[in-house]
Amino acid sequence: MERGEGFRFSFFTKIPPFTLNASEVVVDFKKVKANSKWGVIPFQIDTSGKVRVLIISTRRKNWSLPKGNLIRRIGPQRTALLEAYEEAGIDGTLGPKPLLCSIGRICIYLFPMEVTKIYDDWPESDLRKRKWIQVNKAKEMLHHQAMGKILKNFFPKKS
Repeated sequence: MERGEGFRFSFFTKIPPFTLNASEVVVDFKKVKANSKWGVIPFQIDTSGKVRVLIISTRRKNWSLPKGNLIRRIGPQRTALLEAYEEAGIDGTLGPKPLLCSIGRICIYLFPMEVTKIYDDWPESDLRKRKWIQVNKAKEMLHHQAMGKILKNFFPKKS
């Protein structure tokens, strides 16, 4: 089984099903623009069932989710995993399909990622801070409202 295909659906029994418009889920990667960005929505669930997401600082001192330009030779899933490692120092299990986040004319595809490994040292650790916070707080802190909306749709219940 290739990495990214082993998504644990049992995890989602802890979160109510989310509903998205058909246009918000990417089905055919061949139709995706080559200059799109790919990333992750990194999350963990604590023992009490509360969801926390990981946000990272940008070079302009805002807060965002790990993402980067598509690397065609490795594909969308591996690009997202690479960006998660480089920018946030994390690894995990990707959801089967990314969610679309449009910011201006930029399309950002974000795979839900259950974080399974957190590194103490990572490539951009000198450039970025990372912060685990509850979903509602993350929605307020993210620089782009569209990313907050994606969190709201993906985690519909208050966390």
